[in-house]
Amino acid sequence: MPPPVGQLVDIGGRRLHCHCTGSGTPTVMVENGSSSFSIDWALVQAGVSKFDRICTYDRAGFAWSDRGPEDNGVEQTMDDLHMLLHSSAMSGPYVLVGHSMGGMFVRAYQRRYPEDVVGLVLVDATPEEELEYLWHGKSTPGIFLTYDALDSVYAPLIRNPPTPPELPTEVGEPYDRLPPDLQHARLWAQRLFLSRIDMPHSWITAESWRQEFVALRNRRLASPHGLGDLPLIVVRRGLRTNDVLNKRESELAELSSRGRLIVATKSDHQVHLYEPDVVTGAIRDVVSDARSRKPVAH
Repeated sequence: MPPPVGQLVDIGGRRLHCHCTGSGTPTVMVENGSSSFSIDWALVQAGVSKFDRICTYDRAGFAWSDRGPEDNGVEQTMDDLHMLLHSSAMSGPYVLVGHSMGGMFVRAYQRRYPEDVVGLVLVDATPEEELEYLWHGKSTPGIFLTYDALDSVYAPLIRNPPTPPELPTEVGEPYDRLPPDLQHARLWAQRLFLSRIDMPHSWITAESWRQEFVALRNRRLASPHGLGDLPLIVVRRGLRTNDVLNKRESELAELSSRGRLIVATKSDHQVHLYEPDVVTGAIRDVVSDARSRKPVAH
């Protein structure tokens, strides 16, 4: 196991790996995608730390973080993140940055603790309707599936687990853009993550995601700007996309009356690795917007 890049923070019997650099307020806090790690943000973190404090971390069971009872589930992630933010040196308020499924997590956190959050940056975030499952052989939006429907999808896989995925032996593109020492750490973290995949856990996680997406979708449809005038920038990829996905990303930007959409024209899904300067610039703009507004007391 390579040494942690940051520090291990005790959140009450378990430790989460967290790496903070730079100084300033509000603190920028990053949520990774569903199978990603804090080290994936090294290029963006180096840029943001020049003008603000930025912290990346690994959810329970990822990389150097201890496992929890329901790794990658919404409620455990929200509880863990809240304890991490309020039990360490990461003073609020916070600008939250979420990539892919991490976009769902930061929106979920803001929904529960709006007083903590003064801005959001969503990086190729997963829209609510994009979560899909196979149902009777067809791809179906997961938020519309019932609990019994999810059971029908996952139960056969639990009884007859699929062949474990083959563990990678090298870092592929675009992670080869990371410094060599972090490529080594990422390969270790990815192999560890793949070796821990189990279907019962996946079923519990999927149901928690479905419930949160339902709540977020209802909130989005209830009013034109569910986030009010919260500083918000949505960054979407410009490659391997389509009209439906582009429309959904635009709808995410409309969550706030101050929301903006930025297209990273040279990027696939991992925008923070393909065009880190675009993501860094979006974070800078949201931080600047948040700083210009009335301070939030904590």
